[in-house]
Amino acid sequence: MDANPPKPASATGSSHSNGVKLRKRQFNDLVQFVTDRTGRKRVNTRGQVRQSAWLRLFQLAWKQEQLELVSEMFPRWRDTGKSFRPVHAEMFARRCEELKCPLLALKVFGDHTKYGFGLNSLPAGRQLLHSLYRKFPLETTMTAASLFGIYGLPAVGSDFTSCAMLYAACVRSRDPHAQVVANNLKAQLTKQIVQTEEVKEPKDRLLRAQHHIKPTLWLAQAIRQIKTAHREQGLPSTSFLGLWNADKQSRKPRQTTSQAPPSDGIAAELVKSPS
Repeated sequence: MDANPPKPASATGSSHSNGVKLRKRQFNDLVQFVTDRTGRKRVNTRGQVRQSAWLRLFQLAWKQEQLELVSEMFPRWRDTGKSFRPVHAEMFARRCEELKCPLLALKVFGDHTKYGFGLNSLPAGRQLLHSLYRKFPLETTMTAASLFGIYGLPAVGSDFTSCAMLYAACVRSRDPHAQVVANNLKAQLTKQIVQTEEVKEPKDRLLRAQHHIKPTLWLAQAIRQIKTAHREQGLPSTSFLGLWNADKQSRKPRQTTSQAPPSDGIAAELVKSPS
């Protein structure tokens, strides 16, 4: 006889249902707690809302509607005299991608006047670009890239992973303006390939799931897409990528301060290194 027989389907289903109900109750209770204790006029002045409460709300949300509800509460935090930290931007961008609503993140980060929720972290910026560049129109990715300068983050062109993702989006587009941006980003990619150390792309699933590994995976993924786009669209050779073989090795993302060649308009703003 099996020493560990599987649970009956009804018991398993009941357990899952109870878990969903508990999560929903915890989410609703925390929403109420935060709402009552934030804003210009607080309903309840006893107790304070901790910074971690927002992280918990992001974690408890299980679909877009919950994240939208939480985002509408952001102005109350500012009205309380508090500000959000980089960890909040990172978690919010991540959960928006996980729940397949990256346009919500773009809307919130793009309207600081309303939400008071800034893209104040380079990892959050990378996450936002990653959530958009493969599945949405180039204009959407360009809008996200422009937020780097607005929030004082390193220029997209000076961050290897961000640069590769934006370049991949540009070379897939047939918009002439996109090719102008791509040409500027190409110079940055060339320099950063030379200036970064090589590191093996991890194959272990548990390791690949760790958040600090994601930029390396995204970089390798973007390079593969760049090579595919050049090949399929008959673009010039990707020899500028040097000896890169994204299927076997990726390179460790590292900040650089190299200066891109001058150009006009938004292309220069996106790729230039901060002075």
